[in-house]
Amino acid sequence: MSWATRCSGRVCRNSDEGSPQPGMSSRSLIAVMLVSATLLLSACGDRATEDAALQQHQAEQQATASGLEQAAERVFTGICDGSAAVLLDDATLLVAYDELNTLFAFPLSGGAATARFDLDRLLELPSSAEIDIEAATRAGDRIWWIGSHGRDADGNDAPNRRLLFATSVPSPGLQDLQLRVAPQDLTSMLLVNPEVRAVLNKAVRKRAPKAGGVNIEGLATTAEGGLLLGFRSPLSAPDGLTGKALLVGLLPDGDRFRVQSVSQLDLDDRGVRDIASHAGGFVMIAGPAKSAGGFALYAWDGGGERAEALQPIADLHAEALVDTGSHWLLLSDDGKQLRADTESSNGFSRCDSIRQHAGAGEQHPGVFFRGRLVAKQ
Repeated sequence: MSWATRCSGRVCRNSDEGSPQPGMSSRSLIAVMLVSATLLLSACGDRATEDAALQQHQAEQQATASGLEQAAERVFTGICDGSAAVLLDDATLLVAYDELNTLFAFPLSGGAATARFDLDRLLELPSSAEIDIEAATRAGDRIWWIGSHGRDADGNDAPNRRLLFATSVPSPGLQDLQLRVAPQDLTSMLLVNPEVRAVLNKAVRKRAPKAGGVNIEGLATTAEGGLLLGFRSPLSAPDGLTGKALLVGLLPDGDRFRVQSVSQLDLDDRGVRDIASHAGGFVMIAGPAKSAGGFALYAWDGGGERAEALQPIADLHAEALVDTGSHWLLLSDDGKQLRADTESSNGFSRCDSIRQHAGAGEQHPGVFFRGRLVAKQ
């Protein structure tokens, strides 16, 4: 609407309307208009400032969320799998790679290994076949390590995999790592118990792990000073690939063990991929007995046949669970993950293949495994 352009005495008329308006002088009108414009500009300026501040706050929130998300994800280079791990100190992670008989010290924040230790010489094994270390747990001044106790991937007998042993807790440089308890095969001791023997029957013991054979992948300390074993397979169904998961509690008998308890736990047709003691009970990674399937975190009070589902684990082939204090650190088996490989005919190869065959080997940018921090619930 345009304001008055025709004034007569004390009456001004709007050029668009014929009705008279209360009279005011031109100077008064100009003053009002200037004041109104000033107020309008001030209001617009305040609004613009508020909008800018809001936009900045939203951007800061998004950046913070992104930063937290990035901080939760980490990459460990040089090997493809963190199959077992413990904390050495607040900044150092000790990791076993199940394709090598070697321990690696990594910064907890990720990156390349800072030290490594060859176990073949320490354990004085009869051959250099892989131990297939699948789990570890720290108990005082010892770290217990366990092999899968099953056959190899082709179903062949694999004595090196049937080992439980303990080392010292070394410094981050690993140069002072020592053997505390000599390797022992738990098979005979386990089979003395009739409940365990019923699950680990002769047919099961002849199968390859991913065909429902024996495969221990979880190890935790117990309140009684013993160990808890968690089996990825066999599950309770006849084929060993579905049903409930087997957990066996062990009590120490000198440096040996005896069975204390046997549980079959409903993890929604999943086996145990790792276990950690927590709040008088246990938290565990559960995953498929075979390769394909979903992963999830569960909590178990140590009794009964049902665990509480905590949360699914997306986009991570979770193999190891480490208590960092306020969070759980999940480590992935990325050996079969496809990574860019210029030496491959199609441009991609599995991580394990790249590490073994690519020109750069462990230095290849495609050779790494992932970790993820998950807040405790």
